[in-house]
Amino acid sequence: MEYQYTKESLEHNFQRVLDGLMELIFLFDGEGVIFHSNKMALDELRYPSLEGVNIGDIFPQLITEDTKFSDLCEKGRFSSSAYRKNQTCFPVDVKISSIGIEKEVYLCSVWNMAVQKEALKDIHKAKEEVAQATTFRNDFVANVTHELRTPVNGILGHAKNLLGTEVSNEQRKTLEIIVDCCDNMIKIINNLLDFSKLQAGRFTIEEKEFDFRALMEQVMGLHSNAVNEKGLRFVMNLADDIPRHLIGDELCIKQILNNLISNAIKFTSVGQIAIQVTKTLQIDGEIELFFMVMDTGIGIDPEKKDLLFQSFYQADASITRRFGGTGLGLSICKELVELMGGTISIDSVKDKGSTFSFSLHLKLADSGESTEDFLPSGKFVYETSHLMSVGATEDAEEDAPDIEEMFQFGTKDNLEEIHATMEKMLLCIDMGTWEKAENFAGVVKRLVESGDPSLKRLAFRLEMTVRKEDHEKSVEQFHKLEAAIAEAEAAL
Repeated sequence: MEYQYTKESLEHNFQRVLDGLMELIFLFDGEGVIFHSNKMALDELRYPSLEGVNIGDIFPQLITEDTKFSDLCEKGRFSSSAYRKNQTCFPVDVKISSIGIEKEVYLCSVWNMAVQKEALKDIHKAKEEVAQATTFRNDFVANVTHELRTPVNGILGHAKNLLGTEVSNEQRKTLEIIVDCCDNMIKIINNLLDFSKLQAGRFTIEEKEFDFRALMEQVMGLHSNAVNEKGLRFVMNLADDIPRHLIGDELCIKQILNNLISNAIKFTSVGQIAIQVTKTLQIDGEIELFFMVMDTGIGIDPEKKDLLFQSFYQADASITRRFGGTGLGLSICKELVELMGGTISIDSVKDKGSTFSFSLHLKLADSGESTEDFLPSGKFVYETSHLMSVGATEDAEEDAPDIEEMFQFGTKDNLEEIHATMEKMLLCIDMGTWEKAENFAGVVKRLVESGDPSLKRLAFRLEMTVRKEDHEKSVEQFHKLEAAIAEAEAAL
């Protein structure tokens, strides 16, 4: 049933709107006589009714016999004093507008400045309380996390000492789990400490001379074992026009890169992690470097990209369950990058990979410029556990795997990745390093997913057998899958 509006219902609804406003509202005619008002005006001015009251009685300092309402309309909002029925007054902001068409009608809107000042005072007090609570929280988090680090380091040290003694395979596995848990706990503690410092404004950027090439090699070396354990390629490309000696906060740059690379390794099971650094600007002793950390991992949905840099946020609740973490790493990266005058962003495609890029402003060191002061061009790749040059950038780009082809069964990149991963998996099975073997089995399962259904079934059975840590059956299942892949490859 369609609702029929009447004049009475419209007037009733209009009055409800007026009564809901925090401003004093009243209408008056060309003689200054009020004929309509809202509830706030009645309450503040202490009148049972304002109908028939002259506006000059409310604003005696503002309205005189010579006052022209049209002149007041042109003044916009102005300050005055409003008088109540009992002749007490209060400061107000007043705005008078002409709304008459056929005859003179004026709208007067009044804001009680005393109420506004009181509200501002309450807001200021609330802000102070929030600031105090935030300071207390940050201090508490910093103190607790700092105290936690000592016992965690103690547990980690004892577990590592026990690993150096003669222990059974079951005990070794338990100790390795303890070590991994302690390492993760230390990372979480460090992130919380850094977050607390940043929130409290206690994080300062230091400017010292450092060797940029040495910094990048240290970063690559730190993550080489983790990359090797997952069977990934680790590529670094440094532009040849970047000066070797720079001035800036070396530790902060390491922390940003370590966070981004750790994330890339965590979320990438096949393919490569690539770091690229170029010089984008150099003016009067200052330089801007542009970093890119690229992976072929799980990627994220486009609509969630902007949320990644928020504190304690992760793109998917399942990520926390599968990979752990606090969701602070990227937030800390953003804060550190901005403290060094840069910006950070992400470009990602779901299930195909992500590229984190950021810029940093640094200074040139006064070391004189010679050929040794610039980095050698080319790309550097970790294939095992050391850094080696593989020639010029253009040549290295040709060796980089294509992520689309890598997951398309039967392509050159796909088959090369399958054979390399199978070889590493068999070695892990023979050595009894079952966690790594299971990881490689999962990678193989992804690599054959677009192939014949029989390959997917064999890969799944191999993964389940490896998970049970049965050496004999794992080797048997491995060879079945290997033979099936060879047969499928021959038929291509």
